[in-house]
Amino acid sequence: MMETKSVLLLLLCLNVLLFLVNAAPSTCPADNLGSKCDESDDWKGEFFPGIPKIKYEGPTTKNPLAFKWYNPEEKILGKENEGWFLDWMRFSVAFWHTFRGTGGDPFGAPTKFWPWEDGTNSLAMAKRRMRANFEFIEKLGVDLWCFHDRDIAPEGKTLEESNKNLDEVVALAKELQVSS
Repeated sequence: MMETKSVLLLLLCLNVLLFLVNAAPSTCPADNLGSKCDESDDWKGEFFPGIPKIKYEGPTTKNPLAFKWYNPEEKILGKENEGWFLDWMRFSVAFWHTFRGTGGDPFGAPTKFWPWEDGTNSLAMAKRRMRANFEFIEKLGVDLWCFHDRDIAPEGKTLEESNKNLDEVVALAKELQVSS
């Protein structure tokens, strides 16, 4: 029962975080981010400004961006929470749903718009998304992430170009994964 509550609370916190970030549809130019969101792929600004790392504050907290039930320092069945939690409840951030999907259903329009998106499917945009993914993972305190097919990198005009794009984004993901 406690694990179910923890899972539901984590999902609620994730929904609140996504709602706060997506409250207003915008793109990089509209947000006046200037050079941070141009064709350069080296932008390393904060993607979720003002949102701290999500921490455990207990069941009485009024903070919507805090864990009420998941406490990584709590021991359960003789194991540290992080140990059993990762063994039994392997949470991950799904790149497609979180950073590529639009939040729309088959009958509706998109419901989420990321402020750093520039409307392109360029390699620079793919690298910005990857940096946003790792900031999101770190702030949420999730150690794992996954992606669908090859949605992390844009298709090229040829197979060789597509593979090159994928190699570049994978290299960045490895770099960010090691540093987080």
